[in-house]
Amino acid sequence: MNILTDQRRTLLLKVFSVFAVAFLCISIFSRTVLADTGPKRSIDIKLKNLPSEPYYIAILRQGSQPKDPESYFRRVDIPEEDKEIRDLFVNYYEDGYILFTYGGGTSSIRSSESLYNDSVHYGYMVPSTFKVIVITKSGDVTVSNEISVRAFHSECEYDYSTNTVKENYFTTNYAKNLAVESLIFCGFTLFHEGIVLLCFGLFRKKNLVRFLVANLITQTLLFGFNLSYRLIPMLQKKYFLAWLAVEALITVIELFIYCKKLVRKDGSVSIKRNIAYAITANFISAFIDIPIIFLVDIFM
Repeated sequence: MNILTDQRRTLLLKVFSVFAVAFLCISIFSRTVLADTGPKRSIDIKLKNLPSEPYYIAILRQGSQPKDPESYFRRVDIPEEDKEIRDLFVNYYEDGYILFTYGGGTSSIRSSESLYNDSVHYGYMVPSTFKVIVITKSGDVTVSNEISVRAFHSECEYDYSTNTVKENYFTTNYAKNLAVESLIFCGFTLFHEGIVLLCFGLFRKKNLVRFLVANLITQTLLFGFNLSYRLIPMLQKKYFLAWLAVEALITVIELFIYCKKLVRKDGSVSIKRNIAYAITANFISAFIDIPIIFLVDIFM
């Protein structure tokens, strides 16, 4: 831990600072054009007692039919031989529900031939309130009850024989997913902020206690943010702004803890170095977490 000379540490400090500032600028000016930053809600539906004949399944959302008959939201990719079934999906409107589709031929429709393990997954901009619709090759239309899911990554079960859909094990799955995600984020944060601590010449026994305490406080704050994000719809719409606010607050907290407490090898305190460390570590941590967010969203 003491192999690096002061000269090398100073050089690494400058390199880390330059990369942190450059990465921050690139991220800010490139990400301002994005409107859907952050994890996306998903729904996994386990299917039971399916019809014996071939069928199509989709989900319905609350809304109204597009007035334009040529709207992209009406361009659903279904084989020409099943044109009548396509029309049933596209023109469905009952009790304020229509077919859930992204437009441009991308919809929630899945054919029985394409399903794997009798389940269907929807993972982008899915509605929290929906119904399940099944249309068989013979034209029988079956629509389930309305359901409002609570979990961010929801696991549901649809029984065709009773035409009911329900959410499974909300508390268990939600707690499990959030705990795993929090542990992943905490582990990555401790790892790369520890490396930055070493490069700043501050990796000392006296500093490790403050380092761990600071991260315990800020990771608890981040856990609260993740919890609120999944339960408050308004926060989900303002993810990037809320995330920036939380990261700024975390930086301020760590600045307060580190400013006059972290000591160098000779026992002296460099306030400028401590401030530089806190800011650099949090910039790097914040923007390394962005790809982790998407990896967690894919594999969870």
